[in-house]
Order: sequence, then C-alpha cells, then structure tokens
Amino acid sequence: MERSFSRLSPFDRIMDKEQNKQPIEQTEQISVPEVDTTADVASSAPVNGGDPDGGIAGMRPETAPVIKKDSRAKFNKFALLSIILTLAAWVVLSFEGKVALGISVFAFILGCVGLKSSTRTWRNTAITAIVASAVLMVVLSAFLIVIFVGLNAV
Repeated sequence: MERSFSRLSPFDRIMDKEQNKQPIEQTEQISVPEVDTTADVASSAPVNGGDPDGGIAGMRPETAPVIKKDSRAKFNKFALLSIILTLAAWVVLSFEGKVALGISVFAFILGCVGLKSSTRTWRNTAITAIVASAVLMVVLSAFLIVIFVGLNAV
C-alpha cells in the first residue's frame, strides 16, 4: 500500500526521503570562464563589440562617485570638545556659577555643531553634551533669575 506524498506529515516526508535515497549520478563538470578583474570599470571602452565611436549600447557602466568620509569627520572634534566643556562646566559650577553658565552655553553650541559628526557614536556624544549642558543652563538660569533678581526687587 503506497501513500500519497502530499498527504504525509512533514516528519513522515523527511523519513520517506531518507529511506528512499538512491545514489546520485555524477554530473558533468561545467567550465566557468575566467573574468579579468584588473580592467578599469570607469573607462569608456566598448564591451562585447559595442560601438567604438562612443555609442551607449556597449559601454561599461560608470562607477558611482566616491564620498569621502573625512568630509564629516572634522565635526568629531566638536562633539569631543562639547562633552569635555560640559564636564568642565559641571566641575566649575562648584566654584563659580556664572562662569559655569558661560561654559555650558559654549558647550551647547559646540554640541549642536557636533551633530554633523561622521559616526553615530560621535553624534550620540554630541547629544549627551547638549542635554547635560542644557540642564545646567536651565538650572543656573532659574537660580540666578529667581534668587538674585527676585530678591533684589524686594
């Protein structure tokens, strides 16, 4: 009694395949032509008998323009400076509040410029510096406005 292959459960199909294995015949070897990888891809030489007068049909594709990663890498130093100045502002806060406020404003500006950094890590560093310096600016501004201006008005 032979069972239909489509009505078998997946496990039974696997078992039937393993039991009915037959020796596989040797297939003939397929030869693959070698490709010249040293040719200049961006050159305009015709390919496969294309029009040598500059026609489009047989032309090699042009390569995409190379984007330099160094164009955005110059902003990494701004992200680094912003985090250093933010930490310095928090340290200076224990000695002089108004100087810390000025340093935090400068760190905030450098952090905004540092958002153009080349890698995600540097951008995250710039965001961290922006948040930390913004918190310092808000707290110090609120303190200076409420305490000094409010008490001097009375």
